[in-house]
Amino acid sequence: MSTDDKLRLVREWLSAKQLDALVVPTDDPHGSEYPAEHWQCRRWLTGFTGSAGTAVVTATEAFLWTDSRYWLQAEEQLAGTEFRLMREGEDMDVQTWLDANAANVLWSYNEPFDTIWSDRPALPMTRAWVMPDEVAGERAADKLKRLVLYLMEKDLSGIFVSDLAEIAWLLNIRGNDIAYNPFIISFLYVSADGAHVMYVNEEQVGGIRGYLSSLGISVEPYDESVAQYCHRTPVAAWKAVKNPVEQDGFRRAHLRDGVAMVRFLMRLQQEVARGSHVTEMWVDRELTALRAAQEGFLSLSFETIAGYAEHGAIVHYEATPGTDAELHAHGLLLLDSGAHYDCGTTDITRTIALGVPTEEEKFVYTLVLKGHLQLQAMHFPEGTTGLQLDTAARMAMWREGYDFGHGTGHGVGHILGVHEGPVQIRKNHRGDTVLPVCAGQVITDEPGIYVAGRFGVRIENCLLCVPSRTTDFGRFLAFEPLTMCPYDRTLIVQEMLTAEELSWLNAYHRMVCDRLMPLLADETEKAWLRAATRPL
Repeated sequence: MSTDDKLRLVREWLSAKQLDALVVPTDDPHGSEYPAEHWQCRRWLTGFTGSAGTAVVTATEAFLWTDSRYWLQAEEQLAGTEFRLMREGEDMDVQTWLDANAANVLWSYNEPFDTIWSDRPALPMTRAWVMPDEVAGERAADKLKRLVLYLMEKDLSGIFVSDLAEIAWLLNIRGNDIAYNPFIISFLYVSADGAHVMYVNEEQVGGIRGYLSSLGISVEPYDESVAQYCHRTPVAAWKAVKNPVEQDGFRRAHLRDGVAMVRFLMRLQQEVARGSHVTEMWVDRELTALRAAQEGFLSLSFETIAGYAEHGAIVHYEATPGTDAELHAHGLLLLDSGAHYDCGTTDITRTIALGVPTEEEKFVYTLVLKGHLQLQAMHFPEGTTGLQLDTAARMAMWREGYDFGHGTGHGVGHILGVHEGPVQIRKNHRGDTVLPVCAGQVITDEPGIYVAGRFGVRIENCLLCVPSRTTDFGRFLAFEPLTMCPYDRTLIVQEMLTAEELSWLNAYHRMVCDRLMPLLADETEKAWLRAATRPL
């Protein structure tokens, strides 16, 4: 069915319902980052595949709002359709436009798609499984007790939980209903009297009914209307602070991931030098296979972003058979990827020169590296927010007139969502940026610069926030790098680094070499790692 046909059906429905506009968010009843195919209504309607965006359809017009990460992608995917791209932060925002142009509006991720989307996918039906206590680090019964005590303190009889990551964390269960996120689609009611209810398809939890019963949880059929009763819970903040077992699991996961990355980078270098036919999708396949060979691999933690040359300037580019670019012995490859292992989750970005880089490429790369190192090396007092930390990653590039539109850092879940709230590091005020960064949180550090139509640079490590020291001015925090992978030395302009930045860089490379070397059996791999991490 063409986009025109879909719009015609929506407009017929609007007319029958006497509505001025239909607003279709990228959403589901759980606020998921990756909605199940059943709820991919905005994508089905518009053809835009980005993970963030809002469509609006009226009797005569059609719009798509999305943020700067997706402007180039949206322009390409909306071309030839009636949908007009609205750039968040530059154009009028969705609500302001609706206030000025529509009186009767419905926001919906379900209607009218339950009738006009004839082959709409059914809800997924994967089996739930229980995460062992020795991996979770805290029993589900103790987590539920913590929430019950919270309810009693707040004089609440109970609370409905809709966030799938919160449910997975609270109950120490996982599944495969959502792409890249090991969740089971469900709602959870936690009662102050201990009589809890899980709203879920019964077949999905048949194998763990005894476990649920031991937690005081009965099972009722899944019903998306339960979403209307759900409220904000304290669980998001609790699960963001990793316990010692989870922290150690993250360290082990990143060592496994580092081995896969070293093997991939060496192979990529060899194949490009040979003139082999390698493409962006080959990058995805090869790196995924190397991760899958690691102990405890579960799945990717998000879709791999492998953007060569101008595709690297599309912040969340995803290669398709129609766009799959061949890699040559020149230009930059921006590679953003990650995985879930049975002990933790990874998220890493490296920008790689496939030949001799240009002076501009090296200049931009080094600006990004400077910001990345400055944030990674921060020491800051307790109570400091992500809004305050963000400037460290941008100062060097701001001096040269560069900037980037996306956030600098996001929380990472422990075998949960790779993009986890509530902590964020970003320059523009968005609710949760006023929350302090706390010890135990895992946060990414990923500044970037994107030169439209030519290349993009992003560098990302996962960082664990740890106590630093206590002085007369209070308690201070710092970051422990979790990601173990070399930066591309050929892209670094050493003269642009301060003595302190050079010291940080060499110390990081020394740590990467020391920790990964014992895990590599092949002498060729060891030699490659020594060369990639030798001091500047």
